[in-house]
Formats: sequence, C-alpha cells, structure tokens
Amino acid sequence: MPSEIRPAARPTPGAVRALAALALALIVLPIVALGVRVPWPDLGDILAAPETRELLRVTLGSAVLATIIAVALGTPLALWMRNLRKGAALARLLVLLPLALPPVVAGLALSAFIGRRGIAAPLLDDLNWQFAFAFPGVVAAHVFIALPFVVITLDAALRQLDPEITDSAAAVGISPGTATRRIVLPAIAPALVTAAGLAFARSLGEFGTTLTFAGSMPGVTRTMPLGIYLAREIDQSVAYGLSAILVGLAVLTLAAAALPTLIPRRTPPQRARATGAADIEALRRLTLPDGAPEPVRIGNCVFPAGATTALIGPNGAGKTTLVGRIAGRLTSDADVAVGNARYDGPGANPVPAHRRGVVLLTQNPGLPPTTTARGAIAMVTGDAARAAELLAAAGLAELADVPVGALSGGQASQVSLLRALAARPRVLLLDEPFAAIDVASARQWRHLLRATAADRTTVLVTHNALDIATLADHVAVMERGEVVSLTPTAGAFARPATGFAARLVGVNRVTGTATDDATLASPAGNIAGTAATPIAPGTPAVAVFPPAAAALGGDLRATVSAVDIAPTGDATVELTLSESESITLPLPRADALDGGLEPGQAVTFSVDPAQTRLYLAD
Repeated sequence: MPSEIRPAARPTPGAVRALAALALALIVLPIVALGVRVPWPDLGDILAAPETRELLRVTLGSAVLATIIAVALGTPLALWMRNLRKGAALARLLVLLPLALPPVVAGLALSAFIGRRGIAAPLLDDLNWQFAFAFPGVVAAHVFIALPFVVITLDAALRQLDPEITDSAAAVGISPGTATRRIVLPAIAPALVTAAGLAFARSLGEFGTTLTFAGSMPGVTRTMPLGIYLAREIDQSVAYGLSAILVGLAVLTLAAAALPTLIPRRTPPQRARATGAADIEALRRLTLPDGAPEPVRIGNCVFPAGATTALIGPNGAGKTTLVGRIAGRLTSDADVAVGNARYDGPGANPVPAHRRGVVLLTQNPGLPPTTTARGAIAMVTGDAARAAELLAAAGLAELADVPVGALSGGQASQVSLLRALAARPRVLLLDEPFAAIDVASARQWRHLLRATAADRTTVLVTHNALDIATLADHVAVMERGEVVSLTPTAGAFARPATGFAARLVGVNRVTGTATDDATLASPAGNIAGTAATPIAPGTPAVAVFPPAAAALGGDLRATVSAVDIAPTGDATVELTLSESESITLPLPRADALDGGLEPGQAVTFSVDPAQTRLYLAD
C-alpha cells in the first residue's frame, strides 16, 4: 500500500520563531490575565443588571447601524478606488486617516463638522437632525472609525480580482452595473462578510471618539466601553465582568466573520468530462450577428469587412495594445471606427466597451469565478436554455454544470471562446485563442471560424503559421506600434513585409540594394534571382527564398548563430548576415553532428537563383 504523501514542512528560522512567539504572547497574555481577574461566579448577575442591559442596547444598536452604514458606503468607495487610474494612492491614504488620528482629535473633527456649532449645523438644523450628545452621534462616531476597516478589506479583495474578468464582461456587452452586481460582488462576498465583521467588532470597542463627540449619557450615548471606564472607578469587579462580556461579543463577531473562509465550497464529483464534436451549422446559426459586417478603422489602417485578418509582429510590437484600443479598453489620439460609427479619437464621444459590439478575447479566459460554464454564457445570452443549446452545439454539454474554477485551462478557453461568439459580435478580436486548447478541439474551432468568417470582421493576433494559412484572408504586420503592411495572405507568404513575418511564414528575407533587376547586393554578398517587377539599379530591394534554396558552401558570407538538431529529420542552421538580419537553411542530420558547426563560426553559403524572387522594398 503506498504511503501517504503530504506537503513538506517549511522550515522557519529560530529567531523568527522566537519573535513570533513573543508577538503572540503580547496579544494573548493580557487577555488571559483579564480572564483571571473576571468574577466568573458573578457574571450572570452583572449581565442581568438593568445598567448592563442598557449599555448592551446602546452598544449593539449603534454597532449594527454603524456596520450597515459603513458597508453601504464603504463598498461603493472600494469599487470606485479600484477603477481609479490616477489618485488611487491618495484615496487610500485618506481612507486610512481616521485610523491614525487620536480618538479625541477624531471626536473634535466630528464636532467641527456635524456638531451643534459645526460647519454643517445650519443644514442639520433645517432638517431637524441632531448628532452631538445624541444617539445618532454615537452611530456617526462609529461609522467614522469603522469605515476604513470596510474599505481596506474590500480594496484588498478587489485588487486580487483579475481585471480581465470585468474587462471580458464588458467585451461581451455586460454593463458595468450588471458586472458589479452579478460578477464582482459575488466574487468578493467572503471579503464583504469579513469587512462587516471587522466593522462591527470595531464599533463594539469604540471609546474615545464617542466620548468626545457624543458624551456619556445613560441610556442615550453610553456604550459598553464607556460603562467599563466608569465602573473601574467604582467597582473593578464589575468592570472586569463587563470587559469579559465585551470580549465575548468581539470573539463571536470575528468567528462569524471568518465562517465564509472556513466552510468548504461544494464542487461536483471529480470525473472526466468529455468534449464532443461541434455542430458547425448550429453554432453559426446561434452566433450570427444581427447586422452585416463592417470594416474596422484605427488610424490609417482599415481591416476589411467580412474577412479575417491575421495580426502578426514580434513581442512588444503593439498587437495587444492595438486590439485593446479597438475594443475600448485603451484610449489614444487615433480614430477608431466600425463602419461609419466613430468610437474614439479627436472630437468623438468615446463609446464604452460594452456598447461597441466589439468582442476582444485574450489568452486569459476571464470567466466569472463564482458561476458555472452555463452560467457564464447565460450572462451573455440572458437565457439559460440558449446557453445550454450553445454548449451542446459546441460539443461542451458535459461542462455545463462545472464551476468555472474547476475547468481545465483548455476547457476554460473553449467556454470563453463560445461566450465571445454568444454575444453575436459584429467585430471579433482574438488574441492567440487556441494557445491552451488541444489539437483536436482547436481544429474544430478553426473550422468554425473559417465557416463564419464572412459573418463578421475578425482580427486574429497569432504567432502560428497554421492560423495564418488556414484562417486569414489578409495579414497585417506590426512593428514599433504601427501597422507597416496589410496585404492578402498569398502576398504575405510570397513577399513578407518584415524579417519577423518571413520567419513566421517559413521563408528567408534579405534586404539590400539592386545592382540590376536580377541581383541584390546584400550584407552577405550578391544574391541572384528573378525580379517580380523591373527594379532599377541602386533601388532598395528584398530577396525572398525558401530555406531549402540555401546551402552551405558558396561565395556568400555569414556567421553561424545557432544549430538546432531535431530528434528526427534534418537539422536547421541559423546564419547571421548582419546585426538585424538572419536566415535559416536545412542541413542533413549527420552533417550537423559531424560538421563541427558552432555559434560564432564564419561560413559561406549559396542561394539557388531559380527559387529566389526579388521585390522592391516597401
């Protein structure tokens, strides 16, 4: 029988353990000492005393009201702070200010604002509201002190929530209000409970601010802490008894606040969830946009309507930024328009992401974390039955009741892709959508995208030559944040616009100057070929040829930069021609192993003129 496997213990340095024990002792020992002094046999009589019941009534009543108000005000404040682009740090500093103020200063601040002679006194008098030395003043003091606990607790929870969750919700047309109500608040529900518990516990123990602002009027503003303060001057045993009652209330409150984190979440039984064959025709019918496809314009670049454009470029070229601007996640000075509708740019009234009809799907699925696969799609369709129909058509019916958190990476990617299509977008922006999907499933989704290409305008960010060859009608190439080329796919394969594009589609591209219409003077030497169009001598030009057209040995010069020997088949040698250009060529495996090629070695090579095409440089 195999032995049980457990996580290994994480060692803690001895000095850390000693200081941790000291810190814990500083918290626990004073409470233990207090427990020793409590007259436990008399605790029942103390609790039953009319004065105690009066203290509890004021204390609990003010704590409940203060907690409700603090949560009602603190939750919107935390949500607003999460969306702040500037000033968030200042807002968090201001929220923490009541915790740093001495209690008497906090009380004086409240008196200066809503006291009988405070700056808001004329308005309060007109409304016949009285705070100072009245029960509402106790509540106001407690709210002032407890509100930061609510805000910082929720702010911490919201900062851990993946921003892609709300961004993807906006992309599929879910309004900010609906996303907050149905996605964000359920996701931070445990933090809400904790925040309410901390606010209530803090209200129970509030003393100095209440005394300064509301006074200590029996039955009106005198709370348990004030009662304990007075009792210690008259009868310390009663003060210890009241303290024990207050500590007990605080412990119960904190325990209740911790319950959501202690109760395990129910998950369906773990079993294999098979995905089936997709019904492409049914999926096309269920995801067909309402209107005809329209071109997408950003700056001077226009992505054709009813077609798929592959957007390619090296890492950092700005592909994700560009699709983010089209989708409304990012703003810039460039015009963004779909058809005749301007969404962004100088003089335009910016259209928020959820109203654009433009769906952006990134590599991060961004599914709502507290629902199931069917629930995530139903948020878009507004109908659970249609969501189930979509899942069945996509071959994902068995995933319908699986919580989002229990989906595998590939399953989540497929559900998010289906969710994006469920919105019936006129414009679909896909950022490497098949990265986490297995080969068989990706084949089905490619089939769907091919079958529905004419229904909408699609921009596909990819580094996969298969996606370009099988899905794209056009190829847009980006460098340094700009689209430098937008051509039909056949042209992009025959005449790649950049070295990166050439490597991606599997050809070599060398720049230089034409000496005549059949020869290119390059950093490696003269490369002969056939000109696609007449090229005048001295004109910047490029030579394009497949890797198989090149071979080691010849009169062209280069340096070996890498040798990649595959487990089977030929090896690949990368040659550097200049600081910015390189080519690849195949080499028999035996020659690669026996030839002694090493990075940095100078070599010569040749290129077959019959397989080389010369073009004017763009």
